[in-house]
Amino acid sequence: MTIANAIRISVRVSGNPGARVWVDKGQLPPDLRRMPQVINEGRIRHPVFGNRRRWVTQTAPPLWWDKTVRTHRSRMEREMARVLDDVRRRLD
Repeated sequence: MTIANAIRISVRVSGNPGARVWVDKGQLPPDLRRMPQVINEGRIRHPVFGNRRRWVTQTAPPLWWDKTVRTHRSRMEREMARVLDDVRRRLD
């Protein structure tokens, strides 16, 4: 849930309209700040529930983050388009 809480979205309606989704590393605890850089490597070392005396290495298929995003890209694009439409209606 920690990474999910650090995900940010920005929407630009003027100039070159669009939306961007990113992980705000400043919102992550210090021991997870490198997570966005290493999440695709297939091995993530982290403390167990924040207990810095007990660490585990969690594995996932390499590039799992990119594959997950690609799988859900159309839904994310539809949601971003909906948000842009909402903003556009408010500006009219």
